Amino acid sequence: MSETKIKAGNTDRPAQTAKEFAQQGTEYSKNLVEKSEAVADETSKSIQKSYAAAVTEAANFNAQWIEMVRVNTNASLDFVRQALAVRSPSEFLELSATHSRQQLETFAQQVQQLAGLAQKSTAEAMKPLQASVKSVFDKAA
Repeated sequence: MSETKIKAGNTDRPAQTAKEFAQQGTEYSKNLVEKSEAVADETSKSIQKSYAAAVTEAANFNAQWIEMVRVNTNASLDFVRQALAVRSPSEFLELSATHSRQQLETFAQQVQQLAGLAQKSTAEAMKPLQASVKSVFDKAA
């Protein structure tokens, strides 16, 4: 009879261990789901912020672009007005050369401005995503 009790006692302990292991697995899975939901929510918010920043920066870029088009259009109209008033071919060539030089200088400045603005826009749009990724890694560490 004592053998039977020993065998029965041995079967209780593995069952208890299996139950504890299953509970730990359940708790781990629950924590993992909660963390995943939190990360997904945070990621969604950072994407929304990033999108809003991108829209704002795109609007700024477009406004700058439109201003540059206005400046270039006015310069071209001024050139035409001045060209209509020239009295000799040499005067026209001088006016044309001056206008071309000024437009090339303006164009070079505008390209630099737009490149800087595009770089700034990209950086501003990416800030929320970078902060989110940093936050996730900080929480994981």
